[in-house]
Amino acid sequence: MNLRKVYFISLGGNGSRDKWSWIEHRGPTVCQSTGRFKETVAIDRTMLYEIVDEVSKMGIDLVVIDLEDAIQYHSHPEISLKEAFTHEELRALLSYMRERGIEPIPKLNFSACHDIWLKEYSWMKGTQKYYEVVKDIIDEVCEVFDHPSLFHLGMDEEDMPNHKKGMTIIRCNDLWAHDLYFYMDRVQKNGARPWIWADFYWNHADFFKQKIPKECLLSNWGYMRYCETHERVKMQYDSYIALSELGYDQIPCGSLWCCHQNMGQLVHFFVKHGLIDEHLLGFMITPWTGISEVNRYDLLDNAYRLQQAFKMLK
Repeated sequence: MNLRKVYFISLGGNGSRDKWSWIEHRGPTVCQSTGRFKETVAIDRTMLYEIVDEVSKMGIDLVVIDLEDAIQYHSHPEISLKEAFTHEELRALLSYMRERGIEPIPKLNFSACHDIWLKEYSWMKGTQKYYEVVKDIIDEVCEVFDHPSLFHLGMDEEDMPNHKKGMTIIRCNDLWAHDLYFYMDRVQKNGARPWIWADFYWNHADFFKQKIPKECLLSNWGYMRYCETHERVKMQYDSYIALSELGYDQIPCGSLWCCHQNMGQLVHFFVKHGLIDEHLLGFMITPWTGISEVNRYDLLDNAYRLQQAFKMLK
């Protein structure tokens, strides 16, 4: 079984910002601006290539690139940050990865909780304009990536209490599924398999089973130390078993975000419970940190932990 070793790189920086940060960014408000919204792509481009070199030596063969507003969109330049990657810069990076045995996969997170990178369009869900913009940028990204085999659509945490201020937009039930189908249809028309985070299953298991087709690749995730007596952690890990039994293809996701044992415990869980089967396509680790010199150790340590965790499979 050829399981993929998957690493995650974030080029943007506004996907996890709350919508109030954009309101404050636009002009004077009644409260002091937090300054949290990023106007410029601030990653170290030289170091980005160094990270690619190093993770390729650790056997990483697939990298998910979270683009957000870090690409100079031709179709909608109003979305792009200052110093965003040009098409030519991004294609050069993708070529560099492929030469080192890494398959680059794009990610655009369309969760209502993580889409402030869409700027004003993030408030337009359900409108014709919203669907036009989404169609345009998905098509554009697929072209830049030479029509990738996979396309990560995000869709995590939309039903969680992450909207702390201002106007809250959370889609429910059939509207959530309707929009997901729209994204899926668009990436499939471009020859890619849709890929999403699977945490919607946690609180909507019956709905998820009815609405999410098997052609959608899933990444359930959980970053805390494994503990059978911790209700939330047990629920996250039990979801891996349930999704496997339902016949969904999975690339489970870990991180050193909360503890350094996480990735090893995740792979061990799959081995222990007999989940190394035809529905397991690989394992992914997400550093969730910016590409800068101060984060070099953390970025490489995540890749190293994934490499070492894979040794359990032997």
